[in-house]
Amino acid sequence: MRIHLVFVGKTAFGDIESAIDRYVKRLLHYCRVEIHYVRGEKIGGGIGDQLVRDREGERILKLTGRGEHLIILDQRGRELDSTGLSKLLEGLGDSAVSEVWMIVGGPVGVADKLLENAREVLSLSKMTFPHDLARLMLVEQLYRAFTIIKGEPYNR
Repeated sequence: MRIHLVFVGKTAFGDIESAIDRYVKRLLHYCRVEIHYVRGEKIGGGIGDQLVRDREGERILKLTGRGEHLIILDQRGRELDSTGLSKLLEGLGDSAVSEVWMIVGGPVGVADKLLENAREVLSLSKMTFPHDLARLMLVEQLYRAFTIIKGEPYNR
């Protein structure tokens, strides 16, 4: 399985970027991982949040095309615990899904068109997190999920 992580804009904090890189390197033990960045829209200047989301969403859809399995991270999504995420990933592997696209939107969220095209919409929490932190939380949870699948001690 190859997991494509799609992030809007670059991470603003070097420490978070370093931590993301650390977990991605750990993930490579279990699956192929690619990080894709799409350009974020400038917020403000008379451009509304909806237009920002729509423009970023168009860029994401252009990148993912008809991605085999599109998963969007959004606060309105379904919450899973770490074991639930591991079961989801294990099920995708058992179903021979080879390409998984996981999208973390920018500061104003994701476009409705992305949500409509998603196979899964997941939430990290009922709380709202900065998108930079959400990226780190996602890669850590992916790593944790694979250790659960393999029965390795990280999760304990």
